Amino acid sequence: MRKHLKLFAFILSIFFILYPISACSLASTSDGVIKGAQEQHDEWGFTHKEGIVLVLSGGGIKGLAHVGVLEVLEREGIPIAAIVGTSMGAVIGGLYASGNSVAELKEIISELDFMEIISNRSSAEIADFNYNRPPSSGSAMFNLYMDKNLKLRSSRGLLRASGLYAFMNETTAKVSVTDFNRLPIPFAAIATDLETGETVILRDGNLASALRGSLSIPGLFEPWEMDGRLLVDGGLKANLPVLEAKKMFPGHPIVAVNLAPKDITKSREELRSLVEVMAQTIEILMVQQIAVNEAAADLVITPDVKEFKVLQSSGYDKIVARGVAAAEPMVEQLRNISCEPDREYCEFAHVDPPSKIIPIVTEIRFEGIQKKIANVLHKKYDKWIGKPLDMNEVARTVKLLSTEDDFVSVEGRAQNITEESVAVILSITRPSKYEFGVSGYASNTYPDSWVSLSAQMRDIFFEGDAGSAEFRFGSKWGAMLRYFTPKTESDTQFGLVLSGREEGADPKNTTAYDFERYTGRIAWYKHISKNTSIGLGYAIERTSNIEGRTLDGPYLNFTFNNVDDPVLPTKGVYLNSNIWFPTGETTVTNTHFHTYLPVWPSWNVILSGGLKTGDVDDVAYAATLGTNEELFSLANHPLLGDQAFWVHIGAAKTMTRSWWGGVKIEVFGNYGQVMREWKNDEDWWETGVSLSVPTTNFNTRLMIVYDKGGEFTFGYSIGIPLWWSGPLP
Repeated sequence: MRKHLKLFAFILSIFFILYPISACSLASTSDGVIKGAQEQHDEWGFTHKEGIVLVLSGGGIKGLAHVGVLEVLEREGIPIAAIVGTSMGAVIGGLYASGNSVAELKEIISELDFMEIISNRSSAEIADFNYNRPPSSGSAMFNLYMDKNLKLRSSRGLLRASGLYAFMNETTAKVSVTDFNRLPIPFAAIATDLETGETVILRDGNLASALRGSLSIPGLFEPWEMDGRLLVDGGLKANLPVLEAKKMFPGHPIVAVNLAPKDITKSREELRSLVEVMAQTIEILMVQQIAVNEAAADLVITPDVKEFKVLQSSGYDKIVARGVAAAEPMVEQLRNISCEPDREYCEFAHVDPPSKIIPIVTEIRFEGIQKKIANVLHKKYDKWIGKPLDMNEVARTVKLLSTEDDFVSVEGRAQNITEESVAVILSITRPSKYEFGVSGYASNTYPDSWVSLSAQMRDIFFEGDAGSAEFRFGSKWGAMLRYFTPKTESDTQFGLVLSGREEGADPKNTTAYDFERYTGRIAWYKHISKNTSIGLGYAIERTSNIEGRTLDGPYLNFTFNNVDDPVLPTKGVYLNSNIWFPTGETTVTNTHFHTYLPVWPSWNVILSGGLKTGDVDDVAYAATLGTNEELFSLANHPLLGDQAFWVHIGAAKTMTRSWWGGVKIEVFGNYGQVMREWKNDEDWWETGVSLSVPTTNFNTRLMIVYDKGGEFTFGYSIGIPLWWSGPLP
């Protein structure tokens, strides 16, 4: 027993001697690591990880290959110290650096409709059938702009792409910091100052704004203003910004992902569009600077994406796969270069940012708009003050305001005041003071064709109001004046519409007619939600036909619209109803709807139709079929009745989708019926196929129709018809 006690005492003594020594040793090592981390933090000014600095080049949609490269790096556990990107490389790099995983990036890509985003098409732009909305900027086929000093201005790019910024703002909503060094991975975006030609390194501010500025492809997208500078694509000066990355993040190996081909030669067949010519021109200008930067990198990954277009509309997963295929053979080199034993950074221990505090909003600012408009917005959004910053809410607000007729683009960002407080800044660009446009419509199936001249003016009597004048001349004349007051904080406004027009037709079931119609309407409008609005007003109308009379009475409008794309819709519902109650007369109505159902992967079903009511005893107020393309084969000889309804069923496939619109084929069938006192008077049906090339402000269509009468109609139309004919004021 005594022997065992001695052994236990000996072991206990050894423990008390060795433990302090080992603890001191561990403390010394730990202190050394922390000290080294702190020294690097003091030298760099921010915390950062050990590993490589990833440089991502521009390349349009080809830049989705960067996601494939990131997939391999993430899977293999290759540490990334920082990311520097240009153009699409900045977008992918910024989204990843802000905390999105590769899986999340792939999910974003799977739901991405890039053509809709960059073309600035939105459901708000669908045709306003009875002019119950203020005039929209840029809505004519050809537009000319003039500022308040009467200086002419045209568009600085083919596309405003304000939807592009709204998309980026949504996908970076989790970011609340304005210092990009404080992102989960430090990040920098490269842009070019359009005025000076200097390379601009964006390392702070609003992340979405930095990404939009870096992606401003000259000629295609309008330049982006940020911090007083007019920015265009960073690829003009540094498409593969290796040298910039070395200056910003010294001491780390540079891994560059270069999407530019070694051989930039292209055949004439490959240069068949304006975008491809622009892209090739930029690549020629970038050849030398890319070669210099590529030589300065420690490792270069070159995905084979030459066969893809700069603005590819599909096949995104294939582009990502090319990035994976290019990175996988280089995994061993990536491992070696990211942790060489003689590099100090390999021993650097990452220190988490010192604070996870969600700052409180203490101020809201509106930039770029007049004081009265800003005051209206303050009344709507000052409720944010005193609450924790919610960038998701800011992103939703940016997207909503971007659809307003009076705003061209909206940028939202947070600016730190202290560590615990921020100011939310919404920077808004408004349309030009004056705007002039030319539009038109022509068809061999519709008896009327016209050319229209229009003019718009803003801030006429009040800041935020808008008015327009339009005159049509052709087979029949027409003129219209519109004026809308500024929108209030409760999303209400008043609208006044005055019009005069010539109407006439040769109906299939009654005698031909021709007369003039003069109308006036004033209404109060309320936007109930993003997709829903109502209008309540009073209307008066005078016709010059034999019965020639003046009618007046209350007017009602209802609109619901959640269609995803007004030019090439794939899903959603559009419903519009106009009801006029002339005193002592039959109620006049026109209700129509469009439903788009994505039933098959490449085809969608279209179900649409409508109902009209009126009084056939006075042709000026009759319900008609065929006058507004309800049934194409009735355009030259419409049917008239007290009531009329029609149904359209079609299967449509988008064959080509691009920034300008696309090419769509549709197989359809139409059925319609006119009634007298709700009893069937005459019906009609047709079936056919159409090929159309719709764009935001223009449409061309070819079609073949077979109808109830056993006749084939071969038709074409050019332009977007905004119908003025009909009994509604």
